[in-house]
Amino acid sequence: MQVSETRVIAAEPEAVWAIGGDTAKVADWIPAIAESWQREDLRHIIFVDGGGEATERIVEHDGKQRRYVYEYVSGPLPLRSYRSTFAVVEHPEGAEVVWSAEFEGPSAEEDTALAQTITEIYRGALDGLTKSVAAQQH
Repeated sequence: MQVSETRVIAAEPEAVWAIGGDTAKVADWIPAIAESWQREDLRHIIFVDGGGEATERIVEHDGKQRRYVYEYVSGPLPLRSYRSTFAVVEHPEGAEVVWSAEFEGPSAEEDTALAQTITEIYRGALDGLTKSVAAQQH
């Protein structure tokens, strides 16, 4: 199953990437994450409200292209596979963040619920990123 969220942020793409592209510090702008840190290519996150811990592998990080790809290694979501791409591209109004994922859960019924959960996390995160970028510019 696939999900994708986009958001246009009124800022230079480099300013958005400076925050969004820092894979270790996603807790700074994703409301669903209480803590995050990274050791080599493994990113560790702790979800808010006792939501558990997850580990993700950063499999690609390209500062020139302003994009990175990561995969879910372990955590509270029942995922068989999960690969996500986070990218910041030029837009006439500033920068467009394109965040997409392709994943497989345990069943078609659960995939629909997982898609909703992932979409909600992405939307909240993009709200947080927008606020972080705005705060940085003032």
